[in-house]
Amino acid sequence: MVRSLVSFVMLLGIVLGAVAYVIRNPDLRDQILPASATGFLREKGALAALGAPDGDVLIGATPQDFLIETSGGLVADGPIAAAGGSKPVFIKDVLSGHSADPGSDIPAEITTIRPILGCQLTRPLGGTVIGHVTSTSSPLTLALTTYSDADLAAAVQDYVDAYRKFGAGARLPASGPRYQSHDVAVTETAAPVYLVLENLAGNRIWNIHLADGVQIERVVLLGGNQSGVANLDPVVPVEVILAEGLAECGIDPAYVPGPSPISGVQPTPDAATRSRADAYDIWFRDTFDVLAGESRLGFAEGAVTLVGPVPSGSESKAVYASIKGARVRTTQGPFFEIRGQVAAGQDFAARVLMIATGFAFGDLDRLLQGGTF
Repeated sequence: MVRSLVSFVMLLGIVLGAVAYVIRNPDLRDQILPASATGFLREKGALAALGAPDGDVLIGATPQDFLIETSGGLVADGPIAAAGGSKPVFIKDVLSGHSADPGSDIPAEITTIRPILGCQLTRPLGGTVIGHVTSTSSPLTLALTTYSDADLAAAVQDYVDAYRKFGAGARLPASGPRYQSHDVAVTETAAPVYLVLENLAGNRIWNIHLADGVQIERVVLLGGNQSGVANLDPVVPVEVILAEGLAECGIDPAYVPGPSPISGVQPTPDAATRSRADAYDIWFRDTFDVLAGESRLGFAEGAVTLVGPVPSGSESKAVYASIKGARVRTTQGPFFEIRGQVAAGQDFAARVLMIATGFAFGDLDRLLQGGTF
């Protein structure tokens, strides 16, 4: 009897742990839970209780409690935004109405933009405030996917390898590389703001949220495979240099790690890192009139970054603008999908299956051990 009770408790713990893991990861929630279930969990406070990034804050908790230092940089493990000096602040204190579950939001309009020709960006006007945001990863994923032939080839190889191992039990990929979104809350009203939004990996949509009185002069998107902006006034110009373009221009984004906001310790960089960071600082200063390392805002992983002062009251907060019904301007790969709006047989998984089947001469069971696609 006791052994059965212990086994039951252990099983219950495993199940609850798995549920918590799914709820805390928006990408998995999108794949496993229907939108109605996610809405119910949010309404009942389950997302907050299990640590989802838009959850309510426990009494007595501080922003610092949700900041984790890893070998890859600072990680926001809860409802915090990055402010100046890598200082964490609660999202609710800088951005009103924030949602951390945009996975089912569909924009009203998507306009394709292209990277600039050459390497010369438009300089900021005199007196402009530079808002320089960097991000490696965001917990927010969108219903937008873009991919290339190279992405398809990699997915086919993975599927072929899995089929050789598991046979018909091999799973097709759920989707191609999805866009992550990152919320940029702007509260700077003393002067026009020139946003430099630097994506260090993957596909990114930067969702812009403004406080009353904010003026955006221009937006520059640097790095990443694909990059775009949402909820930006269509008259504001956007210039893009993706990761491939930066490499062609000889621009190598690099930073010397600053003092830890947790321990206060500043790591000593090696000579190569220092040299790369110095070179990037020079290019950044010559382009935007500020040094990259000194102007940088954001955590390595997080959902929200604040550009401007921490609001003193509700009237000075930035106001959240949803991706749903928004105008989006973005670069795209050769293939672009909106989840739920793709013709049968034309989505990423169907393309992978078609290519893999052709590779197997029409019969997946002919796949042999060894070899690569």
